Order: sequence, then C-alpha cells, then structure tokens
Amino acid sequence: MAKHKRPDSLTALQRAIGTRISWARELVMPNQSECARLLGVDASTLNKIERGDRAPSVFLIAALSNRLRVSTDFLLKGVLNGRTDEELALRLAALHPELVLQRQDMAPSTDRNTSSDIPDPPKRPDEEIH
Repeated sequence: MAKHKRPDSLTALQRAIGTRISWARELVMPNQSECARLLGVDASTLNKIERGDRAPSVFLIAALSNRLRVSTDFLLKGVLNGRTDEELALRLAALHPELVLQRQDMAPSTDRNTSSDIPDPPKRPDEEIH
C-alpha cells in the first residue's frame, strides 16, 4: 500500500484519459475484448483503464493512438488536432456534445514552448474567441 494518497487531480486525469480512450475505441472497434487482443493486453486491463481504475502505460497510449487513428494529444489531454483528428472530432461531437463544450470553455494555454516574456497582444472587443 502506498504511503501517500494519490492527489485527486491525478485520479480525475486518469478517469478522463480512460473516458477518451473508451470514446475513441467505441467508434473504431466496438468490441473491447477484440481491441484488447489486438493491443496485446488482457481485456480486464483495458476495461480498468477505460473505467479510470488503472493508468495506461506510455506504450499502450502509443499503441492505442496508432490502432484507433487518433492523436496522443486527444487521448492524454482531450485536445483534438486539426486534420489528424478531423474525422474523429466530427463523430465525437455528434455523440458527446460535452466534449465540444469543454473545448469552448478551455482558457488559452499558459504552457508555452518559448522563453519569451513578451505578452500576447490585447484582444479587440470585436474579435471572436475560438
């Protein structure tokens, strides 16, 4: 047994990843057992991952991304990438409108890959926010 309880934020993240894996898998291959067999994992393992009871390994995320034809960004962060996830995005939006609402509610990312301290230009009131 672990000495320290896992932070709730990590538990929530694990469940969200499982949900996104489940959504993508259901669209591509509805049979969970068949998907698990093709991935080389036990069906109970994939079931636990989709329920959020178990964290997927980085290797399984890569295999799922390839097998389900979806980006790792979608599986891990819920971010749909342009042309990579275009077909999936349309199908998911039809089945899970909350996913679209989640994307609209997201604040601009503060995670930047540049070391620049130059602030973003101010938004004009007439600009649409996407």
